[in-house]
Amino acid sequence: MIDYLKEKQELINRAGSFYNEASLIKASLLVDEIIELQLDLDSMRTGFFLYADISHPLKRSELSDIIGEKTVQRIELLKRLSGISVPDTEKKILKLRQLFVGLSDDLSVIFIKLAERLYRLKQCYKEKSESLQRLAEECLYLYAPIAHRLGIRKIYSEMEDIAFMVLFPEDYSKIYHRIEKKRPIFLKNLEDMTKQIAKVLKDNGIEAKINSRVKKPYSIYRKLSNKNVTFDEIFDLMALRVITKKVDDCYLTLGAVHSHWIPIAGRFRDWVTYPKPNGYRSIQTTIHTRSGDKYEIQIRTDEMHREAEYGSAAHWAYKEGVATQDTWIMRLKEFLENDEYFDNPHKLFDLLKSEFKRDYIHVLTPKGDIKTLPEGSTPIDFAFAVHSDLGCKVTGASINGKFAKLKTELKSGDVVDIISSNNATPSLDWLSFVKTSRTRNKIMKWFNKHERENKIIEGKKTYDNLIKRYRNKVHDYLDGTDVKNNLLKLGVKSFDDLYFEISGKGIKPSLQLLKKIYPKAFKKDDDKSKLNKSINRASKEPKIEVEGMDGLVTKLSKCCNPVKGEPIIAYVTKKSEVKIHSKNCQYIKKGTFDKSNFKKAEWVFDDSMQEVSIKVFGDEFNKMLKSAIDAAEDLKLPIISTNRFNAGTRGSGLIMKISIKGIDDLNKYNSKLLNSKHIDKVKVS
Repeated sequence: MIDYLKEKQELINRAGSFYNEASLIKASLLVDEIIELQLDLDSMRTGFFLYADISHPLKRSELSDIIGEKTVQRIELLKRLSGISVPDTEKKILKLRQLFVGLSDDLSVIFIKLAERLYRLKQCYKEKSESLQRLAEECLYLYAPIAHRLGIRKIYSEMEDIAFMVLFPEDYSKIYHRIEKKRPIFLKNLEDMTKQIAKVLKDNGIEAKINSRVKKPYSIYRKLSNKNVTFDEIFDLMALRVITKKVDDCYLTLGAVHSHWIPIAGRFRDWVTYPKPNGYRSIQTTIHTRSGDKYEIQIRTDEMHREAEYGSAAHWAYKEGVATQDTWIMRLKEFLENDEYFDNPHKLFDLLKSEFKRDYIHVLTPKGDIKTLPEGSTPIDFAFAVHSDLGCKVTGASINGKFAKLKTELKSGDVVDIISSNNATPSLDWLSFVKTSRTRNKIMKWFNKHERENKIIEGKKTYDNLIKRYRNKVHDYLDGTDVKNNLLKLGVKSFDDLYFEISGKGIKPSLQLLKKIYPKAFKKDDDKSKLNKSINRASKEPKIEVEGMDGLVTKLSKCCNPVKGEPIIAYVTKKSEVKIHSKNCQYIKKGTFDKSNFKKAEWVFDDSMQEVSIKVFGDEFNKMLKSAIDAAEDLKLPIISTNRFNAGTRGSGLIMKISIKGIDDLNKYNSKLLNSKHIDKVKVS
């Protein structure tokens, strides 16, 4: 067993050079959340030094000597997660979701991140921080559902409670005051009922602990919203939890409770024999007393209670086998990769909660294995629950020895035998009747994969036709050593990716494309046209009139890149050059300039065009490129060039060079870019 208090004190003793007093308090409070989850020493160390500044190599080396290089790398990984900055919360949730897919093989990192977000939410709520609203949305729509999927009630219940108060203050206030009005009665009833159940258990020789609770405001809100019931129709406003020593005692307790009080029909659930998809195990029943009060009774063992509170963290902390951990990792990955959950992050929680709250059936394979499925599931859902490959090859099914339609709804106790063929493929019609989101996701993944294969074939045909037109030019360069690097500059890793983008209209098959892939083949032609291009471009530069200076050549300043139509000012340099600046240029505002050298300047509004470069940032380069090209084509703006650049922690970077008539064109184009879900930020460069 880990002596958490001793280990925490040792960390505090080592923190001197990394934290001041205020930061040390923050680190200590975060470690308390990690200790609550009973994680290991590495997780404690990671969490404790998560707020330490290790950007300087010497500081990083010092910390590595104290806690080890692997732990420092985990800290850096978590810092990168925290460094994500996307203005729109939905976009940020999408980006975090994609990163969590990659992290899901290391559950300990996710546990630490969940603990850190809960701590930050508590602190922001206490301090009424400006970032509270955004953080509450992230916690309610991403982190709480992840904790729910991992079965960590300790995390998700606290996140839900605080986020509900922040995001739905009016609803919270109504429910809170209604509970508080009756709380003394609820507490008195629970105290009396606890004593009565304790006596019944003692008389039956059952050793157990009994806890009680009044239902929390957020749980009441969800039930009122989803079930269309009134406050007085909620059965589990008052609940008691009986924690026994043995599994057998759970069923003895159930019998004792049902023999003394009236069970409410349809409210009994045996999640011990048939656990929920997130691993939850408990017996639940609701009883009616002779005084008319209703109580939900949860019956479980100590081990089940630990799992219910800490879920996968409990399994992980107690090292309960690789197979168990792999099951949690698989559940989390399927959840994070399921687009249905994330098409609208604001509906995510309703969808997830409905999945956990729905009734379940228990269906058998011909060999007697039990598969737990949501009520209303079909043989298709059953097949995918057995194995994804089997689901994709279904041709028919028999239920209890009789052939049945694939849309037949299964019932508990059914024995289902799937008929399959290696030549069979899924049908899109299945999406109209399958029940589970996992099944829908697997079907869509199959179609997406095979659609890609078809598009690659289609795109290759188009590309081959393009090559035929210019074969004399490119023939000697088709196997060039620089081809792979040139493809990477286009944002694709291979020719298959290129063919796919051509088919999907992401990349236009043209002479310009071949020049980018095989530049040496067209070098002579390009050299010949350079002079003509420069002459044509100069003739299209926007014209500017400067007060008192006729006929002088002006230059657009690179510090602010003024665009035709925006307010400008001219500055005569010491070399007698006339530089044109935007009136909002930060360089002018901050710099020391001779004010007598400033001159009034105005654009000459004619048909001339202006080239502008725009930096575009996003997660997936190909989708970002397609969005940028589509936006330019919609506005009929000529595209001069597109180039990829390394945007570091911001993801992928694209430089779009386009030709515009003026500032209105630029504003419309930027607006279209920012409306794309694949683009996070744009910057005129």
